[in-house]
Amino acid sequence: MNSDKKEKSEHIWLSDYSIPNPNDMSADEKEVWESMHFDFEVVDNPPGLKEDVLNFVFSEEAVNVTPFEKLKSVFQTVRSQFTPLTANLSIAMLVCIIILVTQLIPNETKGFSEIAASMTLNSLEGDLSEINGQAFMINNNGQQELVISVTGFPQTEGKEVYQVWLIENDQRQSAGVFKPDPKGNGILTVNTSKFSKFDNIGITLEPDADGKQPRGKKIVGT
Repeated sequence: MNSDKKEKSEHIWLSDYSIPNPNDMSADEKEVWESMHFDFEVVDNPPGLKEDVLNFVFSEEAVNVTPFEKLKSVFQTVRSQFTPLTANLSIAMLVCIIILVTQLIPNETKGFSEIAASMTLNSLEGDLSEINGQAFMINNNGQQELVISVTGFPQTEGKEVYQVWLIENDQRQSAGVFKPDPKGNGILTVNTSKFSKFDNIGITLEPDADGKQPRGKKIVGT
């Protein structure tokens, strides 16, 4: 199946691009086109350049190599082989080819996210009645994530932060810290695979982000 896709993409590489007709160009385009012949250094195609581009599109995800790193490697190969103007034009063409070929590949598997559970975070005192929040347990492609969203939180001062605690049988684990925006809104996403089981959530106002256990005032909780 992959070989068929690769052959189709090679056909695109070889046949879908032709030398532009100077009569169809604007004045600016003609000037760039005519100046290119002074900029070119006549060299052979870099060995494996076409394969690098196609492999970027079709290869399975390599261990410890991100798509950005693979794309960066291809661009570095181009820059090392051509002069600056030619390299920039080549890179622009490569980007167009990658986008075109990627769009031709059928998206056989799509990720999904679903809300597995939700909890309300209530303020604990009357003077904080405008403060509230929600916590959502998200199943993101099989990975559990906790998303905490709050509104109406007072601004922090200095090193102060709001700290989120995951609670089970009065045992608290710090899930992270955040500072609200000027409107009092804040959000924190937590990868729950790093934590033990919990059944309650609390948020406290802490003097800094270094605490392993609560030291400040509890603001909201489940």
